[in-house]
Amino acid sequence: MSEVSEIDAIIRRMERGLKVLKANDDILTERYLSNIKVIEENFPQIYTIIKDYKPSNNNIFVEEDGSLNLLFPDSGYTLFSETPFQQIEEKYKRFISNPDRTYVNLSVELTDRSRHEFYLSKIHVDKEKAKSSAEKLTIMPRVVGGIVLFGFDLGYQLIRILDEHFAKHIYIYEENLDLFYYSLFAIDWEWVVNEMVERDCSLHFFLGIDESEFINQYLRVLRLNGMYMAAHTYLYSSYSAQHIQPVLTEFRNQFAKQVMGWGFFDDGVIGIGQYLARQNKTYLAVKPEQDLRFGFNKNLDIPVFILGNGPSLDDNIEFVKAHRNDVILVSCGTTLNTLSKYGIKPDYHVDVERMRHTAEKISFVDKEFLKGITALTVNVMHPEFYQYFEKSIIGLKPGEPISSLMRNRLVSEENRSRLMDMHFSSPIVANLALSYVLQMGFCDVYMIGVDCGFRSPELHHSKVSGYYTKDGENSGLMPLASDHIRREANFGGIALTTSIMDMSRIQLELLISFFRPKNRMFKCYNLSDGIKIKGTEPLRAEDALIAAQAEGRKNKVKSYVWDNFVVEENSDFSDWSSLDVKDEFELFCDEVTNILDNDFQTKEDILKNVSTLNNLVMLQYNLGKSYNIELMFGSFVYFANELLDYVLSVEVFDMKEVRSMLNIFKDFVQEMPSMLEDPRQSVDKREDVLKGKYHA
Repeated sequence: MSEVSEIDAIIRRMERGLKVLKANDDILTERYLSNIKVIEENFPQIYTIIKDYKPSNNNIFVEEDGSLNLLFPDSGYTLFSETPFQQIEEKYKRFISNPDRTYVNLSVELTDRSRHEFYLSKIHVDKEKAKSSAEKLTIMPRVVGGIVLFGFDLGYQLIRILDEHFAKHIYIYEENLDLFYYSLFAIDWEWVVNEMVERDCSLHFFLGIDESEFINQYLRVLRLNGMYMAAHTYLYSSYSAQHIQPVLTEFRNQFAKQVMGWGFFDDGVIGIGQYLARQNKTYLAVKPEQDLRFGFNKNLDIPVFILGNGPSLDDNIEFVKAHRNDVILVSCGTTLNTLSKYGIKPDYHVDVERMRHTAEKISFVDKEFLKGITALTVNVMHPEFYQYFEKSIIGLKPGEPISSLMRNRLVSEENRSRLMDMHFSSPIVANLALSYVLQMGFCDVYMIGVDCGFRSPELHHSKVSGYYTKDGENSGLMPLASDHIRREANFGGIALTTSIMDMSRIQLELLISFFRPKNRMFKCYNLSDGIKIKGTEPLRAEDALIAAQAEGRKNKVKSYVWDNFVVEENSDFSDWSSLDVKDEFELFCDEVTNILDNDFQTKEDILKNVSTLNNLVMLQYNLGKSYNIELMFGSFVYFANELLDYVLSVEVFDMKEVRSMLNIFKDFVQEMPSMLEDPRQSVDKREDVLKGKYHA
């Protein structure tokens, strides 16, 4: 059919459809009034958006099968073909036969390195055995954990899915509000709401926002509904792939944020114990007493070089040497060892990983070299770390039980409100370094060696770093994986990255976007030939202009930081038992075990029981017991993920197998409180982790 013929056909359909629309105006108006009332009663936030909404596209008409359709004049295309219901049915059948969904593959070995790993590995082995003897699902199952509808085709697809499936959580993303507005004329929203209520399921809307804001809001809702659902969610693209592609791409790019960083119980206890076990004098990072408005601060008017240990550090090392007296140098993690070989002493050294090997690597550095370097870290750091630095400043790591305890009990009341939360400070050291720099108010930041990836898998760190032998061979500390992620490179082309490095990129981008509105003078230049980091400006070293500083300027800036962002705090926690943390957590664990004992018959029952447990965990925020969440959350999410990976992936689950998995986790929960008797006993004691692998 020629283009002219196609246009004529659409015009004839619209003329016919408009007549039907007018003839049924009373019915459609009644449906709208009924639906808008349902929205008002059940989704008040959506109601405020849609109640006075005027669609920008008024080319709505009725097709011969009775469905609504919409013409987009700019493209000349309609939302559906001339038989929308048939098209929706065909699309639905294609989807369930080959569904797109999220996955998390856990590689678990039987180990007792931690109690979490010990119990999780037992559940994992049982799960794999149960799955191997069960009949696998070959299409989208009737019962699913969650569905994300990317695009809302007037609601017809939602109705079709609800007709056949039980979905515990449904998420609807639609940037074009017209399409949601017209759903008020197209479908019966009262039926939708009644079905969701009867099934005890949830429905969430993300309307009129771009893909970045959708991901941010979705992650917040996902945490409340249960992060374990991250690996059990179906992704349905409602219509035009071109229209949906940006949000799908963003969703996949940030999927790592959904499935990484869950933490686990032992980690939380270790964090508490290691803060309590400090022997060396430390200081707390705080917000200044006076209101220092974000923006230009003449006391901090000096460039900051954040130095990572990526391969680009070698490429720019002469640039660093040339300007080391005119900037604040911040080293990240293993970069300290590399800088010591180059003879470049940083002003600050940052570390974030809590395990003992973080301190162990610093033992390789000459003590004279370490003099005068101030450490910046977080409150879960290993206590041996502090012995290497004359001054150590500690910020709060968000999501850690020790952070909640410091805010509520361990720190004096006069300092609690000033404690500095190190936002977006994981998963690797560069994230914490940038968090410190931004919260202190520096405006002129250069990232060097913060590659977040590499051009070649063989060159993943600085060649001078401990990741390579003296002969330049890979030491084995950084395994050479074959499943690298491809991302846009900072200076064009494609670079490779790993899951954890890509997560670091995402967190850096979020950190920059979070602070930029607070400090519009902030500029961040990326001199690294690695992954492109949104919010930074690519810059070659030869194009950078670094002004010479007056003599003594660096020391004045460091003194200003010390006087305004640091306080001394009591470090004696000998009377830990008086804080009643163990007793309160034990009562919480009793409630958890009661839910684990609940009866179940169906997949729906299991989903509801897991959701009830998640609600109990989340409730601790409202009870002022955040540390209960932060201790339990990660291990619970891992357990729930394993359980649902079995239940939702087989045709028929074995009730005995499910009960066995529940009982394994129950045993762990009942053991947990004993580890809080004295958390200092959980300080990481592993030795020689780096031996033979780290050539510092």
